[in-house]
Amino acid sequence: MSQHVLFISAHLDDAILSCGDYIDALIHNHYRVTIATVFTGMGTDLSMLARILHKKFGLGLDTMDVRRQEDIRAAMALGASVLHLNLLECIYRKNKDGSPVYSKLHELFDTEWGSEHQVMEEIVSVLSSQIQFENYAGVYVPLGIGRHIDHCLVRKSAERYWCQAGNGTGWPAQLMYYEDLPYLCFNNDLTWKAELAAGLSERPVKLRRSNLKAKLNASLKYSSQISLLWTTRFSMLRQMAQHARGAARQAKRQGSESCDYFFRVYAADAQASIPLGESGP
Repeated sequence: MSQHVLFISAHLDDAILSCGDYIDALIHNHYRVTIATVFTGMGTDLSMLARILHKKFGLGLDTMDVRRQEDIRAAMALGASVLHLNLLECIYRKNKDGSPVYSKLHELFDTEWGSEHQVMEEIVSVLSSQIQFENYAGVYVPLGIGRHIDHCLVRKSAERYWCQAGNGTGWPAQLMYYEDLPYLCFNNDLTWKAELAAGLSERPVKLRRSNLKAKLNASLKYSSQISLLWTTRFSMLRQMAQHARGAARQAKRQGSESCDYFFRVYAADAQASIPLGESGP
């Protein structure tokens, strides 16, 4: 089996904030890791919402150039490679009349993914032209916790592409899902497990404190995003450490002495082989 795995990320930070510790463990176990980020293009004629968020980033007109460089540095810190697919994220998208698709922040989390069929088609097209899923030992996509429209679109588009690539044969064993951080930690999406992980098999991966340390170090490379998602760098590090401590308590309850904490992967096939994961039931 290929020792190459793919993480699909909606934005420039999602995969490492969510899975940086798992990525570090994979690389230290001789896997190659590629992080493909879908929305890395830069919009023009920015909406008020986009300008407000840019101000929070503390960046100028070259916002996406800076963020792409942050992503490269973060991936390099772990030893992963990156692929930027250059579609426009939600704050840059426009309606046919030129008006912004999203003008309020809450709309990014309240909009049904089905309203953006054209964007889904664009994602499927760019995935099919630049990525061959069958070449990877595992393909990881976001569950969509928090219901951010871009995360949901990436998940649904990846599922559609994979079903098309498999000629309609159903769920592929190696299509897997990761929990969206920091949205999971915000505790605003209380029904995610019942609605987003229904029918999926939760599979633990054993990790060490050294993997968490590597993730924290890589996450700090996204300096433009820290002030948007957290009040301080310390609050970011504290939240990630608290999340790992919760996973450590789970590992202790299950009597695992060979790891410091669990990372959770969700698989469509309960018998799927998860890189570094526990055996299926």
